[in-house]
Amino acid sequence: MTCIFLCATCTIRAQSSALRQADSLFRQGAYFEASVGYERVLFEDNNPETALHAITQKIQCLKQQGLFTQAVNFIRTNLHENLPDSTGYRLYYEQTLCTYLAGNYENALSVVEQAKLLYPTRSEEPRLKLLQLLSLNELQRWEEAGHVYNAFVGRYGVADTALSPYKHLPHLKSKDKAQWLSTFIPGAGQIYAGKPLEALVTIGMQGAGIWFGIVSFQQHYYLAAWLAGAGLFGSFHMGGVRRSEVLVEQYNRKKITQFNEQVKSAVLKMMAERQ
Repeated sequence: MTCIFLCATCTIRAQSSALRQADSLFRQGAYFEASVGYERVLFEDNNPETALHAITQKIQCLKQQGLFTQAVNFIRTNLHENLPDSTGYRLYYEQTLCTYLAGNYENALSVVEQAKLLYPTRSEEPRLKLLQLLSLNELQRWEEAGHVYNAFVGRYGVADTALSPYKHLPHLKSKDKAQWLSTFIPGAGQIYAGKPLEALVTIGMQGAGIWFGIVSFQQHYYLAAWLAGAGLFGSFHMGGVRRSEVLVEQYNRKKITQFNEQVKSAVLKMMAERQ
């Protein structure tokens, strides 16, 4: 009995020491080392409260490192039916947040629906609604997002739906149109994307290829005219087409980000006024 007591005491102290060390590393900002420490605690400690603390802290470590996909996978391995509702919901929220931050917006919406089914009493939780809204915005599912926003406003009763940001949706541009313009009019796709200076550079490069080809042909350097002149023009032309698509993507990303910030600010303001 004495041996058992001493062994148990030493084990508890070792586990407690490992947890304190991991917490200390976390406070110091050594998130990778702290993550390893929490993993050790999970492996060695069977205490449910200690394990929950280690799980939540490891999630924070992964988030601080920007390892959102890894965080999602870690959460999935620790979700099980025997968890208390408060703990299970918290993990589902963290899974939704990390999935959103990883850029997997469809999956984020799927996790939101799972959380609603499993925890119906918390389905209207504001933070979950906010992630649902932002994910729908990223997917440009404006109509659905507008319904969610209006339902949120109706529930909180602190804002006028007539002032909804969904009354003024961001104007996004078409990559297909930019591609078509750049294909037939050099620089036009860049101008459409709002980058006139890049359009001038593109026109200049393609013009230089044409000029070199014409001059070489006039001087009877037919091979140089074809290989150098036409090749230079073709390379810059195709590059200009691809660049116009990238510029439109950047333009749309900027508009969606600005709109998401507007929606987020409006929702957070409503939450603050309600409190």
